[in-house]
Amino acid sequence: MSRPKTPADWQAQIYARHSDWIAGSHIHMAVGDGWSDVVARLFDRIAEALAGEPVPTKAAIIDIKEKYAELRADLICPVGPDTQAAIDHAILLAEMRSECTCDECGREGRLRSTLGESGWLAVKCDDHRSGYPRTVAKGLPRRRVRDRRGTFEVVYDRATDTVVETPVDDVDSR
Repeated sequence: MSRPKTPADWQAQIYARHSDWIAGSHIHMAVGDGWSDVVARLFDRIAEALAGEPVPTKAAIIDIKEKYAELRADLICPVGPDTQAAIDHAILLAEMRSECTCDECGREGRLRSTLGESGWLAVKCDDHRSGYPRTVAKGLPRRRVRDRRGTFEVVYDRATDTVVETPVDDVDSR
């Protein structure tokens, strides 16, 4: 996707490309321009998941924003469990990609913080780290995820835009 000049342009392009499955009005996405590719991939994956539904399905997008330096996406979509799992996975990939993508330019970044008690967080590359001098996270994005299959340690690989799941012993996850 070529990068449009303003947030309204890239957001409008994404909505236009996916108008077949988006219900309701188009909300403003409160994220930095650097995450335009993260959001575009998210919408592409949701469209792919919905294509597997037997009846054309519309999804209502409730919110797309940045919170605590991570993409948050909330939507309502009446789908079956397999499609819901695919949508949840698409959201997980977008969240984890946002954790290592500069919110200004889209290059690889790190979680950084301002100094002082406020400690605002943002993901910035080395060129855009001004104002965020303290590096908070250096490694690959990781988290624990519990779904219908069990509990997993999930590590994101930015190069392949995938996650590697390692099952976690049920005793460990309590």
